[in-house]
Amino acid sequence: MRDKKSGMAFPGLLEEMTVEEVRQFKPEVVVLPLGSTEPHGPHLPMGTDTYQVTRLCRVAVERANRQGGRILLYPTLPITNNANVRKSPFALRISIRTLMSVIVDIVTQCKEDGIQKVVIVNGHGGNTATIDAALREIAGMDDMPFVCCTSGIAPEGFVSPIEHPSDHGGESETSRMLWIRPDLVHEDKLDDFPVARLRAKGLSHVRFVRPWHLYVPASAGGETRAASAEKGRTLVEAYAKGFANLLVELSQAPYDEHFPYVGSEE
Repeated sequence: MRDKKSGMAFPGLLEEMTVEEVRQFKPEVVVLPLGSTEPHGPHLPMGTDTYQVTRLCRVAVERANRQGGRILLYPTLPITNNANVRKSPFALRISIRTLMSVIVDIVTQCKEDGIQKVVIVNGHGGNTATIDAALREIAGMDDMPFVCCTSGIAPEGFVSPIEHPSDHGGESETSRMLWIRPDLVHEDKLDDFPVARLRAKGLSHVRFVRPWHLYVPASAGGETRAASAEKGRTLVEAYAKGFANLLVELSQAPYDEHFPYVGSEE
């Protein structure tokens, strides 16, 4: 969105800036959001994860840049890992190795463009292990930027307004979408969606890839009827505020061979 008085794009949103505006901005940190396109029940759009992480990052980056940061927000990747949702139609996916390569390629380009700090923001749980593996691969390469990952950071003391926590498509995601894109939420279809119970309770203490069509048969799980746009706004703005604080710190932190730690001589 361009400023009405100056005609300039709001600094930090790469898609809306010209190449000259980017050069003049001289970014210190790149933010790379990862979304997903997959089922979220009968009430939410397939692009829920992408809409959510995009709004979170935009709010955080705009806030951080108003506070003196120089943060550049990259476009959101809308197609990522979805191996456990493969039985659902149009659950878009690329392979684990492909996503790793995409992350490594983007970070490599950041290095070529002079960026030394990259923050990946993950909006989809199916990406977590792949991102961790990509971070380790990048750490084993020479002269690469510092890269970290988050899903947002709540400020100290924040109390979530969510009454019914859920792994997927529940009150939290429904509330966020009621604030972000209410036109895409089918409120007449809100319900308490079933979540499968484990046959062996001990499996709750181990990690395994959940077959989503069995775990949440409606492609969403949990109570959604307590969702509200106000809860969604509270969640997004809180996590964006905490994330923005980190971005400002990263932007202003000197980069040298000791980063992210303080050198022994300091």
